Amino acid sequence: MLALERFQGIIPAILTPYDESGNVSERATRQLVRHLLGKRVDGFYVGGSTGEGFLLSAGERELLLEVIIDEVRGTVPVIAHVGAMDTDTSVKLTKHAARAGADAVSSVAPFYYKHGAEQVRGHYLDIAQASDLPLILYHFPAMTGVQSTVRFYEELSKVDNIAGVKFTSKDTFELQQLIEACGPDFRVFNGPDECLLAGLAVGCCGAIGSTYNIMPKLFTQLYSKFKAGDMAEALRLQAKANRVIAELLKYDFIAFEREILRLQGIDTGRPRKPIQQLTEEERQQIRLFAQQFDFLGVKD
Repeated sequence: MLALERFQGIIPAILTPYDESGNVSERATRQLVRHLLGKRVDGFYVGGSTGEGFLLSAGERELLLEVIIDEVRGTVPVIAHVGAMDTDTSVKLTKHAARAGADAVSSVAPFYYKHGAEQVRGHYLDIAQASDLPLILYHFPAMTGVQSTVRFYEELSKVDNIAGVKFTSKDTFELQQLIEACGPDFRVFNGPDECLLAGLAVGCCGAIGSTYNIMPKLFTQLYSKFKAGDMAEALRLQAKANRVIAELLKYDFIAFEREILRLQGIDTGRPRKPIQQLTEEERQQIRLFAQQFDFLGVKD
């Protein structure tokens, strides 16, 4: 197990590449990992929301993780998202992640069925006890419908193996309160990419995000400028990223990012239905938009 201090910086929630038949593509996955490593990202978050984890079978999630771990070869931490609607699946994915060589696991709260706080706590405790890997909780109330309190996370922060949280909410007051309550050894990652600088300013150790797939260098520069105390430049970089994110919000974010990657020379295939399938007109609109920004690296 890696020292927790290595869990920091810019960590892409990596997309899941597919081939022309819609199956997980090992070739494109390795290409995307190598590309992002070349941009000096600080880790990978595998099989989460951006990775369409809930649209993959358990076997596909395991295969994807194995390929990424093999390609990374220990250079940066790999976090396996093991969230599922049922605890047994999450536990099985956790045990597989440990065998495969992941550095940590992460999980959203169980969703769809309306669980109470005790049931959510029990779900997390079962995952934490399933292996020796540190568990990074995933706070995403907009998608799960589970609005856990600061007190909830404070209590879980004292549990062995529960090492941090990915906080995907724009409530920076709650984020700051959580960081203060859980203490300096609890790894808190910013979730919303458009709020990265705000998250860092209130004490996040880094960020796990979706658009780091398409703008990795911009975000690693932003993180470096913040750490160096150059807030003016960090703010300028955040504003540049947010111009892209504002356009992304006109589409399904996964479909948009896949198209940007295709324009960058990395074909990750179409997302799985029912995620938006872009029309040729929409693809052309995205190309015209992306060509305005050198940092998006659109190829001719």
